[in-house]
Amino acid sequence: MSNNKTHHPSFSRRNFLTAASSAVVFNSIAVASGAARSISSSNDFAQNFQELPDNFIYLNSGTEGTMPQIVLENYKNNLYQWASNPTFSYELDPILGKHQHINRTRVAKFLNVKKNNICLTDNTTMGLSMTLMGLNFSSSDKVIMTNHEHNAISGPLQLLHDRMGLKVITRNFPPSKQLALMNETELLDVLLPDSKELRGAKALCVSHVYPTTGVRLPLKALRTKVQKLGIKYLIVDGAQAMGMIDISRGADHIAHCDFYACPGHKWLNGPPSTGILYIKNAHIKPPEFYPTLSQRMGKYSGCEQGTDCHFPMTEALQVRGCSNATGFAAMTDAMTFINNAGGASQVEKYILILAGKMKSFLLQKSPLSLISPSKSNSLLTGITAFFPFSWHNPHKIFKDKKTASHVVSTLLKKNIQIRYIGFHDGKNDEVYALRVSTALFNDDQQLKKFQHELKKVLQSI
Repeated sequence: MSNNKTHHPSFSRRNFLTAASSAVVFNSIAVASGAARSISSSNDFAQNFQELPDNFIYLNSGTEGTMPQIVLENYKNNLYQWASNPTFSYELDPILGKHQHINRTRVAKFLNVKKNNICLTDNTTMGLSMTLMGLNFSSSDKVIMTNHEHNAISGPLQLLHDRMGLKVITRNFPPSKQLALMNETELLDVLLPDSKELRGAKALCVSHVYPTTGVRLPLKALRTKVQKLGIKYLIVDGAQAMGMIDISRGADHIAHCDFYACPGHKWLNGPPSTGILYIKNAHIKPPEFYPTLSQRMGKYSGCEQGTDCHFPMTEALQVRGCSNATGFAAMTDAMTFINNAGGASQVEKYILILAGKMKSFLLQKSPLSLISPSKSNSLLTGITAFFPFSWHNPHKIFKDKKTASHVVSTLLKKNIQIRYIGFHDGKNDEVYALRVSTALFNDDQQLKKFQHELKKVLQSI
């Protein structure tokens, strides 16, 4: 497996320090605020998430979401229905049955694609494994990923490298001090330059939103890069995007990808063990792609000999024995909840407003601490990643695991849940940062309380 040697564009951190707290940061709030006025108030949202205690500020949807009451109730009812008539539920029930036609249709409508583009999965990892283990890679192929990918991408690629010699090219993200100031073009040119090493790769495997830094890679821009470099497949980990970003249209529509895997249990606020795999080519078949987790491989008998095979690949992957049918049905209720809240686009804008306020709080006190981009609207997300810093000396930044863990555990004692996360800052340096996820059920009052308590913790380090 190879690593790149990248020359990054130079940025003036000093210039940023003088200008950030005014023009750069508040871009996210200024752009989103006016457009989000039609969305329901945050208090209305909070009332729908009754299982979160009133005194608990949950800012960790990047790890797991919660569930609104309607999803929880329907999930429970689905379980009772299954328990009352198990065989009928599995074999014949139109909503709970093994083919999942109705739920796949509902998901497809929410994402503005077709039913045969959609397979329902247990999680993002399952969808990515179906994809990476299903594609017919050879030892002469090369695949590109970044050094910030989750194990759901890096794990299968490592397996394929070890088992068959697949060449995996790892592109390094720029150091955090540069990333925070980059725009879309600058970042993508660093990650994916027009080079001989990258041209003609079989696949590009990247995340839509990175759990490490909170940066978004716009899918339309990725598609343009893939076409320019002659890369065959764009494979995307959408674990942090579904429910946070509107992926049903525009520059972030999943239709820009060849494969897109995402969960229902994080930002979407659906039940545990729910996810989605989108496959652009509904007619893909062996030998190009094999259904490695399926009870329907027999449908493709003879395909390798040129036999005309028309069985949809997503249905082959869907029928794999008893799966989380009750959860899939409730996941579609989470989509209905988002539609009733004003739609995915309005929800995204609301989330970005809260995240923009969090980034502004940091930039006004310690610009050096911020990791997440703040310059380009197209890179913004609901995740704010930053290094702990001394409140009394904001230029003093901490990048060690012990300090990050201390901040998280101290806040948890105050009933505030965030998390810390480790990643490679640049090529080799392993660092630890704090990650705040501002979600649909959070509001200004919670954010101000968190910032107040965070200040007290940072004053003590």
